[in-house]
Amino acid sequence: MKPEERQIRINYGIDAPTVLKWFFIVGFVGVPCGFIFRFAIKPEFLPWAHSVARPCFSIGWSALISGSVMLWGSKAGKLHLRDKIISSISWRGDEMVLDVGCGHGLMLIGAAKRLTSGKAVGIDLWQKEDQSDNSRESTLKNVRLENVAERVELLDGDARKLPFADNSFDVVLSSWALHNIYDRAERDGAVREIVRVLKPGGRLIIADIRHTGQYAKVLQQSRMLNIQRGWPNFLFVTPTFTLTAIRPNSSG
Repeated sequence: MKPEERQIRINYGIDAPTVLKWFFIVGFVGVPCGFIFRFAIKPEFLPWAHSVARPCFSIGWSALISGSVMLWGSKAGKLHLRDKIISSISWRGDEMVLDVGCGHGLMLIGAAKRLTSGKAVGIDLWQKEDQSDNSRESTLKNVRLENVAERVELLDGDARKLPFADNSFDVVLSSWALHNIYDRAERDGAVREIVRVLKPGGRLIIADIRHTGQYAKVLQQSRMLNIQRGWPNFLFVTPTFTLTAIRPNSSG
């Protein structure tokens, strides 16, 4: 298979598909209604028509622009951010890597490409409302297309109770996943689980659209080092923040 053919078949999913659908519905209804109320209906027939035309235009165009940005984010923007995150890690090649809420394998596969003797493990609940066509099978397809199957393992599992022993991973990644845990105490618990499975000296990177400030507080309470929250990235309209930290060595 040619590289360009493989790229066409790889699908990292549409994020928040229901939100995206409603953006386009509102846009494709609002803009035509604005034209109709402004240009097709005479004031003598509907005196209020011109007064609602502007709100229809405004809401419709805002929804279309927001939907287009989100679609670009799902198809291109998140790949660029993934590459930036993966490139920020000094890889040896023998790392054990965990991707929490791996979805279609965006971060998981990016990490696996940097490994030689190491392994990248992805864990997810495979919720389709969070990402279109989210399933173990879809992720396995991407893993095979990206030629990293021998370095990847996929597991069903919950971020709130990771099925791994303490000190198991050199790197833990999580992207646009933890905010889908709606209970704050459970989100905090998921962050603590990530810290628990990190090896001393291990590194975590969390990219998310909400709650990263709270994640940082939990990391501080867990005595993580070098906690840094990056500048916002607006690839999904709502800003994405990237949070990094290092688990202290046992001697530290």
